[in-house]
Amino acid sequence: MISEGLKNSFPTLLDDLTTEVLVIGGGITGALISHKLCEAGLEVALVEKNHVAHGSTSASTAMLQYEIDTPLFELINTKGEKNATRAYALCLEAINKIEKICSKFPGKADFERHPSLWYASYKKHVKALLVPEFEARRKSGFDVSFLSEQNILDKFGFTAPAGIFSAQAAQVNPYLLTNFLLEEVAAMGGRIHELTEVEKITPSGRHVELETRSGIRIKAKYVVMAAGYESQNYLAKHCSKVHSSYAIISKPLINKTQWHKNALIWETKSPYLYLRTTGDNRIIVGGRDEPFYSPGKRDRLLSRKSRELLQDFTKLFPDIPFETDFSWAGTFSETRDGLPYIGPHDNKRILFAMGYGGNGITFSVIAADILTDLIQGKKNADAQLFAFAGR
Repeated sequence: MISEGLKNSFPTLLDDLTTEVLVIGGGITGALISHKLCEAGLEVALVEKNHVAHGSTSASTAMLQYEIDTPLFELINTKGEKNATRAYALCLEAINKIEKICSKFPGKADFERHPSLWYASYKKHVKALLVPEFEARRKSGFDVSFLSEQNILDKFGFTAPAGIFSAQAAQVNPYLLTNFLLEEVAAMGGRIHELTEVEKITPSGRHVELETRSGIRIKAKYVVMAAGYESQNYLAKHCSKVHSSYAIISKPLINKTQWHKNALIWETKSPYLYLRTTGDNRIIVGGRDEPFYSPGKRDRLLSRKSRELLQDFTKLFPDIPFETDFSWAGTFSETRDGLPYIGPHDNKRILFAMGYGGNGITFSVIAADILTDLIQGKKNADAQLFAFAGR
């Protein structure tokens, strides 16, 4: 928001509305889903209780990886090889789809292809995590290389026991992408309303009736909940844990290449440190998560967490002159198995897109495809993998 300013402004809903699909949530998830629904020819309206793209989307560090927070070999143990491999493959496909979407926008919404490095935080993680994970990914056909301690030192300049180097990853500016998508949604006839909070939802046989905080009534055949971690407020039982996370960004640096291919970097310990470069030659460092949701408590820790993140970075790259330009805190959720929840919960007309963890954006692309099929009455072979049932 600081670097890009207020890109778009949409009116508050002041009159009753009837639509085919109502999307609740004006972040990157709601934008991707609304865009997909409009492309399919459906009548769409989107409501956001604040301003679009100003929630978790504006705080996202937007590392686009096919790797899910749950390692592939562990996911195979709980979901089976076919399902686990498919989940990873869908995230890889999602990166390609995001690239295609971004290609038509000015500056491609800062989309850039980069590889990624997952390095062992401790020596014991090499045998426990990296070796079985590398074998699982290689067997499943992903483009990966195993890096020794010397390889990492030679390529990246810091010391770690070992790492997995993935050729396929990317990064994007989620704030820009959300605004570009919503501009197209509006151009395709979709209605977008900010400062419009849904307070009551009443499903019936053939439609869903909703009421906003100001008493405006909305009638829709389908409702898509895309409100991030707040979507859980519409469930009887929470299905994810909410955390607070922190990030810092450097002032622009002179050199365009900071380390090997400016790869996205993250580590094996939990919570993990992660970092990436940006299109304007900055470095983003994130992590130091705390297992609670309390905006006041979260923000009071920001100064200390910023210093710690800077220390973490300097330990890895003491020769890179990192001067913190901005720091911020955000809220995110993660599920027990690392997979998103996509689809209906207890009513077929109220659909959820709950893509949590480090893959929120790629999960949102998957959700857009699945939910568009479900709303159109089409069968989607991947829907069951992310369904609420059995989890």
